[in-house]
Amino acid sequence: MTVAAASIRCPKCALSLEAAAFADGRMAECPACRSRLTAAFFPAFDAPPEDALTTPGAVALEGEATCFFHPANRAALACEECGRFLCALCDLPLGTRHLCPACIGARKPLELVTSRACWSMAALLAGVLPLLVSIFIWPLLIFTGLLAIFVALWGWRKPGSLVKGPRHWAAVVGLIGGLLQISAVVAFGGFMWMALQRS
Repeated sequence: MTVAAASIRCPKCALSLEAAAFADGRMAECPACRSRLTAAFFPAFDAPPEDALTTPGAVALEGEATCFFHPANRAALACEECGRFLCALCDLPLGTRHLCPACIGARKPLELVTSRACWSMAALLAGVLPLLVSIFIWPLLIFTGLLAIFVALWGWRKPGSLVKGPRHWAAVVGLIGGLLQISAVVAFGGFMWMALQRS
């Protein structure tokens, strides 16, 4: 395999350099900035193995990183907790992280989240639904309005649903609905008070 010259760059001036200039550990000089450079290459740099690194049980070639638990196997990646090299057999994905069997065993029992309360939608329901049926429950609007305001503010920084992120628009609509409910009760109470004063 031929290595493209653009794959190696001078760290000072970013000029493209040929890999052959560094053969056998020789020191090379950058033609642009005159920096003296050395480079060490992994064996896979100019002759990567034909099979993929993720092939289960792939045998490590000379000079390649090996698995901590299976010294004959080629390392595919490192454990994100302890840093041990792992082959494809030992890689245990946990969410977006890749951990080794020892780190998985040392963790507390996992608690999987299968559902989550969506507080913004609760605020939306508490803020809007009572307004739609306010003829029947108008005395309760003060409580549902305060509930909508509390839930909207309390759940603002809570995580959203498992599928989508926080729905702040729903919390804002619920907050406005709660304020409208309280305003409606105050206005209706004021109207009733004035009607009683006139009679």
